[in-house]
Amino acid sequence: MKTKFIRSLKPQGYSLFAAAHNLKLSLQCLCLSNRQAHSSIFGIETGHIKYLVNTSLILLFALLHTADGIITYLGLKFDLVDEANPLLLFFAGTMGLGISIFALKLLCIEFIAVLYFARRNMGSCWGTATLLSADAFYSWVVSNNILLVAAA
Repeated sequence: MKTKFIRSLKPQGYSLFAAAHNLKLSLQCLCLSNRQAHSSIFGIETGHIKYLVNTSLILLFALLHTADGIITYLGLKFDLVDEANPLLLFFAGTMGLGISIFALKLLCIEFIAVLYFARRNMGSCWGTATLLSADAFYSWVVSNNILLVAAA
């Protein structure tokens, strides 16, 4: 009985292994540091390209946070939407809406500034992949907030 159960799991194990292997290959394509140090893309060294990609992803993240703060302020100021963030609700109740959004977004922008000035030390492709996924998620958040405010 036990061997039948293990044999029935073998095809599932192979498919999980194949999925993990495909994920590893796709992340290796994202990682520009796997190339040789002397190679270049369009005449630009790969280290410089990675630096530019990280810089643009960090700046995009800062712009998305700024857009989120503006859209959240407009939506809450004109009572178009309800806020789901309990931290923002607490600070808005104690300090006021505009100051609380500004303070929380300023804290996020300060963290992003630390990332911006430390971007030369991001040697791993995981840092770039994390920035890319954070930008993708926060793009969804901002677009969702725009749709909520526009539909109200």
